[in-house]
This record gives sequence, C-alpha cells and structure tokens, in this order.
Amino acid sequence: TKASRIFIRYPNLVRLPTLCSCDSCRWRKIMISQVGRELYKVPLRILDHRVFVNGEIETFLENFEVRRNDSEVEKLFQVTETVGSLKYDLSERCIASGTQNLTQLDKEVNHLLDGVNALLAKAKVERTASTQLQEARLAREQRRAEFLTNLEHGYRRIENSFEEKEEEIAELYSDLQLKLNIAK
Repeated sequence: TKASRIFIRYPNLVRLPTLCSCDSCRWRKIMISQVGRELYKVPLRILDHRVFVNGEIETFLENFEVRRNDSEVEKLFQVTETVGSLKYDLSERCIASGTQNLTQLDKEVNHLLDGVNALLAKAKVERTASTQLQEARLAREQRRAEFLTNLEHGYRRIENSFEEKEEEIAELYSDLQLKLNIAK
C-alpha cells in the first residue's frame, strides 16, 4: 500500500493510532504529522546559523593566530636585540657625552646667570624724574586735593539739607497733631 511505501521511504515516521483503519486516512495523518514536524523545524533550520558562524570563527582565529604569531615572534626578537645593544652601548655613550658636554653647559649657564644679575642691577637703579614730569605730578596732586575738598563740601551740603528737611517734616507733623488734637 501507499502507507507502507512511505514508511519504507521514510523510516523515521511514527505510526499514530487511528480510529479509522483505512490506509488513506492513516496515510493522511502520517503526512500531516510529518508536515507539522517539518514546519516546526523550518525556523530552526533557517534561523540557526550557529554551526556556520562557529566554523567561520574557528577558521578566522586559526588564520589570525598563525599570522599574528609569526609577526609577533619576529618583532619580539628584534626588540630584544635592540634592547640588548642599547643596554650596553647607550649607557657608555651617555656617560662619555655627558662628561664632555657638562663643562660647556656649566660655562654657558654661569654666563647666562651673570647676564640676568646685570639686568637686575640695571633695573634696581633709581632714575631721577625730569622737571617736567615732577611738575605734572605736583599738578595732579593739587587737582586731586581740590577734587577731594569739593567732594567733602558737597557731602556736607547734602547732609545739612537732609537735616533741615527732617526738621521741617517733624515740625509739620507736630503742627498737624496739635490742629487735630491727637495725643502723642
């Protein structure tokens, strides 16, 4: 029958108990269940890229590690050679050039220090002001003194006028109180 041919072709199919015993109904139910299982697996097959992604990642890492290790090992050897040569040669060269140039640097710094001291000595010397400058200073001082006296006079006038106004207002209120017979 058709159903037995399907089981031979698809041995994974599970036979479901059926109420109807005819082959066509059984065959339909088997096909529907098989289609249901396949439809359930479709999103997993379509969306599950883990196997592919894991393979790509492993390949990338292998290539990267091989290339990286080769270049890194070469760089490490170069660095160790450079550091070894510098460790012994550079320190001796620095000491030699330092002793040669330190005396020259000492002379130049002392010369520079003498120049700075001379400049400071010139800056400290007091200079006498010219007569025109002294006259201008005196005129400024006189104008300032005159301004301050005028300002003080203006302050006194304002204070006096303020006191007069206070007295006038006090008299006015006392007159009003007397006229209105208000007790104090």
